[in-house]
Amino acid sequence: MNLCIDIGNTTTKAAIFKDDVLIEFFKPFTADDFKKIKPENFRILVSKTGRNTELEKLLTEEVYLTDKTSLPIELEYITTETLGSDRISAAVGAFALNAKSTWLIIDMGTCLTMDLLRYDRFLGGMISPGISMRYKAMHEYTAGLPLVEHDENVSFPGKSTEQAIQIGVSLSIKYEIMGYIGDLMKTNPDLKIIFCDNQWIDFDKETKNEIFAHPNLVLEGLNYIIQHHV
Repeated sequence: MNLCIDIGNTTTKAAIFKDDVLIEFFKPFTADDFKKIKPENFRILVSKTGRNTELEKLLTEEVYLTDKTSLPIELEYITTETLGSDRISAAVGAFALNAKSTWLIIDMGTCLTMDLLRYDRFLGGMISPGISMRYKAMHEYTAGLPLVEHDENVSFPGKSTEQAIQIGVSLSIKYEIMGYIGDLMKTNPDLKIIFCDNQWIDFDKETKNEIFAHPNLVLEGLNYIIQHHV
């Protein structure tokens, strides 16, 4: 039995796996949850990009995924020590789904990240502001723009300042992702696209590549690493 924990910037998720099967999922996952499941009965691996102080007090250093952990993929990244463990484990999760594909791995969390995995080679990617960060930046770095709630159903042109901001955030992210996909398709016609969170983009019809939604991809990657490399 494997316990996989994803300590993110906004929440902590966890899952218990038996072999390849996810049998229990936790969101949020707390220190009390950790104590209740008798962790001594599990093999544990943790991706940490945020903080969960109470839970971290219960964890030992060797359970954290780092660039030094034995992996099924090669990290072609200059500063592997700064590469987020969530990006590593998501790439391993994609590799576990199909090891003979080229994957664009998209995560719209606190930051928007897009990473390219070709077979067993992590080639790198990009990081830009996420949805909430874009709203907060416009509000905090201007004198007159309000902080508004996200609404991806508003369509261009916006009829109010609130709608204009919502459209600006939604469409800027959509066109940013579409632009990367369009460029990558020129050299990778078999590109597969995977989202590893609950956010979703309505792609234009010209995007004919396979698109997958795996909100637990980070946890699945951690489980694969435990089974085959830890």
